[in-house]
Amino acid sequence: MKKILGIVASQRKLANGEILIKETAASIGEEVKLDLLKLPELNLRPCKACYACLVPDQPCPLIDDLYSVFERIKEADGIILSAPCYALGPAGITKLLGDRIIALAQHIDEIWGKPCVIIGTAGIKGWEGYTLSALIANARFLGLEVKDAHMFIGALPGEALLQSEVKERIQALGNSLFGEPRPLEAGQCPTCWSDLWKFPRPNHAVCPFCGQEAEIRSLDNGTNLHWEFGPKASRFNKSDLKEHFQVWLNDQVREFGKRRKELAVIRNRYKG
Repeated sequence: MKKILGIVASQRKLANGEILIKETAASIGEEVKLDLLKLPELNLRPCKACYACLVPDQPCPLIDDLYSVFERIKEADGIILSAPCYALGPAGITKLLGDRIIALAQHIDEIWGKPCVIIGTAGIKGWEGYTLSALIANARFLGLEVKDAHMFIGALPGEALLQSEVKERIQALGNSLFGEPRPLEAGQCPTCWSDLWKFPRPNHAVCPFCGQEAEIRSLDNGTNLHWEFGPKASRFNKSDLKEHFQVWLNDQVREFGKRRKELAVIRNRYKG
């Protein structure tokens, strides 16, 4: 029997996200055990940027539920993460957890590659903002293998299940969790699946999440656009994540120690 951890970010009881998690787990087609983890009920404190967790075998000094969340992820065979859209982005508790990635990334080997599907919910079609892209990025930063992700529409608790084709989409999520990942959708970044792009210069696009780059060519007198993607971005690769969170940050801590007096001259101007 596989164990699934459903991570719920909504403050509401039996909100759309929780219901969709339960439906997705039930659609898998084999016997599973679903364990729910409701983030708003936990004590998760903001990262203090103290970098104490970078010291080998030194945990984050904040006393809260961070490592219990990590342990429950480690114990699970698969993860279903859900969060509602608040003010065009995912509920703030997901960012609070995501900001503690420095501490969790020191143990990324322990949960690397665990399968994950993501459920976003929003009240109005077109008002989803960056919700799904941010949730995907959070999961990838944790080292989870994102197999599928979808935004469901429904403002009222339970309403998301009334939308057309919702059962079919739930089934696809369930099939993907322990099966093949869903194919890339039109307009998404081929590396991280974000549907947001920056355009720093004409005909050049950059994914703000993974850094994937693309050149955009006009075809058929401008009626069609062709995207030429550059080398696959590696920001969410295991080696790159470990390099950033375990090596580069440590180098920066040492650099600050060396330049503390020099930088203090600048910082002291702004005291008080």
